[in-house]
Amino acid sequence: MFRFTRVALSGLLLFVSSAHASAAQSSPPRRGTVIRVDTLGVMDRARLTTTIDFLPEKISVQRDVDLYRIVYWTVLRERPVKASGLLVLPKGQPAVRGVVAFLHGTNVTSALAPSQPGRVDGNEEAAVFGSNGYMVVLPDYIGLGESTDPQQYMLTQPTVDATLDMLRATKRVADGLRVRWNPALMLMGFSQGGHSVAAVQRALELKPLAGYQLRRSVAVAGAYALRAVSLPYAMRKNNLGYVAFMVAAYAVDQGIPLDSAFLPKIAERLPALLDGSHQMSEFAPWMMRGFPGIFRADFLRDIQENRSSWFTAALDANSVNAWVPRTPIRLYNATNDNAVSPDDATGFYEYSRARGGAVTRHSLGNLEHGESVAHAFPLTLRWFDSLSVRGKRR
Repeated sequence: MFRFTRVALSGLLLFVSSAHASAAQSSPPRRGTVIRVDTLGVMDRARLTTTIDFLPEKISVQRDVDLYRIVYWTVLRERPVKASGLLVLPKGQPAVRGVVAFLHGTNVTSALAPSQPGRVDGNEEAAVFGSNGYMVVLPDYIGLGESTDPQQYMLTQPTVDATLDMLRATKRVADGLRVRWNPALMLMGFSQGGHSVAAVQRALELKPLAGYQLRRSVAVAGAYALRAVSLPYAMRKNNLGYVAFMVAAYAVDQGIPLDSAFLPKIAERLPALLDGSHQMSEFAPWMMRGFPGIFRADFLRDIQENRSSWFTAALDANSVNAWVPRTPIRLYNATNDNAVSPDDATGFYEYSRARGGAVTRHSLGNLEHGESVAHAFPLTLRWFDSLSVRGKRR
């Protein structure tokens, strides 16, 4: 699959060694400090081309890419924790066109995170963006990849922290690899990652990140108004998995017993099922139970009737629809999406545009949820490329 290479870059070895020393000497570790860099080998043009054969529009693959796993320090509720992510570098191109941070969708399995060998996100992004001259950064998120903490599913602040600290770590690794730095930062995310893009852009506009200049963002099939739109739509479409995962994550985050929301037998078994070692297919028997077979009747009644509770308060706290972007952001959605309501993009767009926000909304047509990101890749690449082309002409 890959051509694995030795780390022949003495500068990188020296850099990582000094990072280890820095981490050992500081207490607590500085956010974004690199713990370890693993070389994952090379994906060549032939492999990259095959990887994106399924896209509805052909994208030219220009060069091979180098893959690295970065393990770094971030924070979780003010406590230092380890996280990881995938770094993609265009091979033989010392000056990159910019940095693309891709924020992935729902994933319950650590071994399938971007930095892991069995990744479900990372190869397409390497082909679309990395082979065309961009440095690509894919955080695993806390709770996936090398992280041993519970997954922070649809929790805004931990996602922002893990992403920004991955970007900090990436800058340090790039310096160690002597990559000619380009501060232009572009964000793209799908599904959960669409929510993450909105959260990260909002954070960057409140406090820019040293070494980066956010230029453009793309959110595909994102959930933004979690209480007002996302949850009711998931209930109507019987998307039990998304709802159960979110309830569990919010309960753990707030220290609320799982049996206050889930039936006792479910609450007892749920932590083991969500420990990162299980595949999505293993959830199928649970999903057959339906909402009444998973949740306590009183909790289910409260969310169906939109009564105020710890859970609805958490949904409000983690929503990302009511703000006004200054950096251009495109919202892509599909009209036949059974996972995320098209109204999520509409509501975000209307709120922001009414207040002068730099947001546009784009329909991808009559597509299902999983199809939307494939159709958005070519559109996004052209939009990102147009920025770098204009930059060259100045």
